[in-house]
Amino acid sequence: MSIKHSDVSIQYGYATVALGQIHYAQAGAPDAPPLILMHAAGRSSSCYRHMLPLLAKDFRAIAIDLPGFGYSARMVENPRIDALAQTLTELIDALALHRPHIFGLHTGNKIAAALAANWPERVGDVILAGQTHSLILEMQTRNAALETYCEKYFPKYDHSSDGSHLLKAWNMTQAAVEGFWWPPELLNAQVTRDEDLAQAKVRVIDHLHGWESIVPLYRAIFAFDLPEVVKRIKARTLVLELLTQQEAHYGPQGRLLCDLIPGAEHEQLQNAVGLSMEYRPGEIVEAIRRFLCRV
Repeated sequence: MSIKHSDVSIQYGYATVALGQIHYAQAGAPDAPPLILMHAAGRSSSCYRHMLPLLAKDFRAIAIDLPGFGYSARMVENPRIDALAQTLTELIDALALHRPHIFGLHTGNKIAAALAANWPERVGDVILAGQTHSLILEMQTRNAALETYCEKYFPKYDHSSDGSHLLKAWNMTQAAVEGFWWPPELLNAQVTRDEDLAQAKVRVIDHLHGWESIVPLYRAIFAFDLPEVVKRIKARTLVLELLTQQEAHYGPQGRLLCDLIPGAEHEQLQNAVGLSMEYRPGEIVEAIRRFLCRV
C-alpha cells in the first residue's frame, strides 16, 4: 500500500517476527542507507508521517509500530525492553536490512540503547532522542519525572470479581481520548487550522489502538537500567535532547548521558514541544542528517 505525501510516496507493509507481524511505514529508495525510527509509548509510526518524506532524500526511512501499538501484533503480557530490542533484530532480518541506523524517541530510545548494547553487530549509528525527563540517568529521579506524564494511565482500583474494573478501565480510556480530542491547540486557538485537527485525529487513533499496552510498557521502562545499558554502547551515537520550558528545572541531561558512551555527541532542540516530531519535523530531520550524513 502506498500513500502520496507531497512528492514522496509513503509505503506501508508488515514484517513477520516471532510474536506476529510488525507494521511499518517507509519512504526512500530501497538501496538507500536504512534508518529505523521507533516511537514513544502510546503513539505509533504515525508520529513520523511528516518526517518520512523529508528523510527519503537520503535514507530508506522505516517507521515501525512497536508491538501493542498501531497496527502491529499485541504486546506480550509482561514486556521487557531487552525483549522488544530482540524483536527489532527479527524485524531487521525480516526486511533484510544490513546494519540499519536506529532512531528512538522516549520509549524508542530505551529500545534503541538495548539493541545497540546487546546486538552491536546488527546496527549502524544510533540516535537517542527525547525530552529531558527521558534522558535522566538516575532511575528513581527519571521514573518520578516520567510519572508526571503517565500516572493518569495507571488504575487506582483493584480487580473485582464482577468485572467492574473493566468498565473503570474503559472509562479512563474515554477520559484520555477526550483530552486528545480537544487539545489546547484547538481549544485555545483563535484560528482553527487543518493541521491541528489532523493532529488531534491521529492522536486519538493512536491511543485507541494502543491503550491496553501503555501501562505494561511503562512498567518495563520503570525497570530499565539506562546507565548500565548505555555504557555498553559501542556504536557512533547522538543524544538529541528536546528542551521544553516545563522541564527546565531538571537542567539539560543529555551531556551526562553522553559521558557514559565513548565518543557520543550531544545536540539540543531549544524551546521544543512534546509533539516536535510532528510540528517541527524539518529541524529534527536536519539534526538526523547532520549526524548520519557526516563522513
